[in-house]
Amino acid sequence: MADITNPQAVDFCNTKVRTLADAYAQLYWASKAVVEAWTAQNIEALIPNDGSVIIDGSATDGRSIITGAMVNTFATSVVALTDDLEANTNAKLDTLHQIAVNPVRR
Repeated sequence: MADITNPQAVDFCNTKVRTLADAYAQLYWASKAVVEAWTAQNIEALIPNDGSVIIDGSATDGRSIITGAMVNTFATSVVALTDDLEANTNAKLDTLHQIAVNPVRR
């Protein structure tokens, strides 16, 4: 198998692939921390999966209002992201970390 030396391919890998892998790995580690806090603090019991509004100051500071259902849906997505990368004895996560330069483990 020949090495890849094409300047366009090398530039793409350095500027696109590795950069995205860094961002994805950083997202994984941030997501992992949120999932662990969600579980350890039993946050699901504090935020019902319904239309209850989270009173976080957003009504007066310009951010959009969020509801318990929105937070629970987001949490489900975050769990799915971490579960996907950790499936099959971390096969995808291992590949991601082989490509990423600055995964920022937390």
